[in-house]
Amino acid sequence: MSAIVSPMELTNLSQLPAIAVMEASPDGLVLCDDTGVILFVNAAMAAMSGYHKAELVGQRIEVLVPTSARPSHPTLRSGFVKADASRPMGPAGDVRMLHRDGTEIAVSIALSVLNSESGHSVVASVRDISERVKLERRLQTTNEALALVIERERIARDLHDTALQHLYALGLEMQALEMLVDPTMTSRVTSAVDQIDHAIREIRTTVFTLGSAQRQGSFGQEIQALIRQATRLLGFTPRLVIDGAAQLLIPADVRSELFAVVREALGNVARHAQATEVLVEIRVEDELTATIDDNGVGIAPNALGHGNGLGNLAARADGLGGNFEIRAKPTGGTLVTWKVPL
Repeated sequence: MSAIVSPMELTNLSQLPAIAVMEASPDGLVLCDDTGVILFVNAAMAAMSGYHKAELVGQRIEVLVPTSARPSHPTLRSGFVKADASRPMGPAGDVRMLHRDGTEIAVSIALSVLNSESGHSVVASVRDISERVKLERRLQTTNEALALVIERERIARDLHDTALQHLYALGLEMQALEMLVDPTMTSRVTSAVDQIDHAIREIRTTVFTLGSAQRQGSFGQEIQALIRQATRLLGFTPRLVIDGAAQLLIPADVRSELFAVVREALGNVARHAQATEVLVEIRVEDELTATIDDNGVGIAPNALGHGNGLGNLAARADGLGGNFEIRAKPTGGTLVTWKVPL
């Protein structure tokens, strides 16, 4: 059966009031015959697809169907015409239209069958929902991040109320023992206290990187990659302590500056410090504080403020309204402190 209109009649379509309404629609509209040949597209559809209207008229509708879906589309289209019922096309947010440049656009499509004595035609109303899909994905990511923070807080509370409290109490008891044990045992007790403190800090770091270390582009993944790089330079693995919800609270621009600072500071340790231990500590509160603490030879007073990339570290802090400090420790080694507001 022939369509409600034929390609030969297209020159007269603009005279029809219904076609004028279709032309004015802000949504893309396509009119096809029952074999899938395009008879009419409005301006919105042409703009959305990247084609001129005249390029689409006379082609089959499959020209706008992604390559992966084309083989099955004629059968689905024929089944829709036989069913003779208006309906949306595909799951919401999961329908794609092929643009002229080869990209796929997320669209919402509503289909209707027009019947007449001369046959059937199909009208498709097409709306570009790319931005909506992006926003929905962003909202989903935000909700997942919020759920992660809530879960972190729950775990942190549980740890604080149980394991950490026991560790704190054990540390205090061990410190009290220092005054009672034989002097030859004092160093061993002190070492045990240090190990307890280390365990507490490691647990807190694990909580604050929970779930993010394996997510592409996450704070946990990036800082762990940086630590691995530094390990190859140093010959040992720096200790890492994170206190605070770094993934959520550190903006992208500040994060990039932070990683550059940590990378530069660890590079200085590898080149100049002759260190065997380095502690990288990142604290997130009202401000971001990063410290890099090594046990190396220290920095000479006349070297402060000169070379070693120190000017870059100071400039990165100053550009974010923060401050930078580097000093030799009385016990040996160097302490770098970098602070910026959040």
